Amino acid sequence: MPTNPPPLSEAQARLAATVPAALERVRRVPGVLGVLWCGSAARGEGTAHSDLDFHVLVDGDRRWRANYVVDGVPVEVFHNPVRKVRAMFAAAQGDTITMFAEGRVVMPHPELDALVAEARALHAAGPAPRPLTQQARFRLIEEVMDARALADAGDPLHVLVACRAAELALEGLFGVRGWWEVKPQRWLPTLQVRDPDAAHDFHAVLTTPDAGARQAALEALTVRVTGDLTYQEGGSEPVSVP
Repeated sequence: MPTNPPPLSEAQARLAATVPAALERVRRVPGVLGVLWCGSAARGEGTAHSDLDFHVLVDGDRRWRANYVVDGVPVEVFHNPVRKVRAMFAAAQGDTITMFAEGRVVMPHPELDALVAEARALHAAGPAPRPLTQQARFRLIEEVMDARALADAGDPLHVLVACRAAELALEGLFGVRGWWEVKPQRWLPTLQVRDPDAAHDFHAVLTTPDAGARQAALEALTVRVTGDLTYQEGGSEPVSVP
C-alpha cells in the first residue's frame, strides 16, 4: 500500500521553492549544457542555514565558481567542462563524486546524464582503501596521548583536544575502510549505518561530560584505525632543501 512522503520542513520547502528562480539565473550563463542540483537541499535535508548548490556543465575549456543570492537564499554554482569533471572522477575526488551521485538533474543533457550514472557506479563501489601512513599514525596517537594527559589533569581543554583527535581518527577510519569522505555533519549518520560501534564511540566523545569516559571513547575509536596505541618507528625520506 503506497504511503505519503513525509512533509517538507519549512526550511527545505523554502529552498526547493527557490530552485526555479536560481536555475533561471544559471541558465543565462553562456555555454551552459546541463545543470545538477546537489548538496543537502537536493537530498531533502536542508536547514535554515543551508544554501543551494549547483554543478553546471559548460562548453569550452574554462572552469569557475559563482556565488549570489536569490530570494534571500545563498547560491553557490560550480561551472566545469565535461572533461574536467571526468578528471576529478579519475582523481577519486570524493566530494565531487558524491555530489554527482546524490544530485538531482534539473537541466538535462546527455553528457550530464552519463556523468551522473558514472558517479553513482563509482560511489557504490567506494574508493580504494587508503592505509594509514606511519606519519599519520604517529600524529594520531600523539594527539590521543596529549588528550590523555589533559584528561588525567582534569584540564577543561580536554574537550577541544579530544575532538581534534577524533577528527583525525575519523579521517583515518574512512580511509582504511575504503569509504568516501563526507562533510563533518554527515560523519555520525554515516557511521551509524556503516559501523554502529564506531558511531557509539564518536557520539560519546562529542557528548560525554566526564573527561575519563570521553578519553576512553576516543581511545576505542582510535584503536579501530591503528590497532593499538603503541608508538612505532618510522619517518620520511630525506629531501633536498631548496
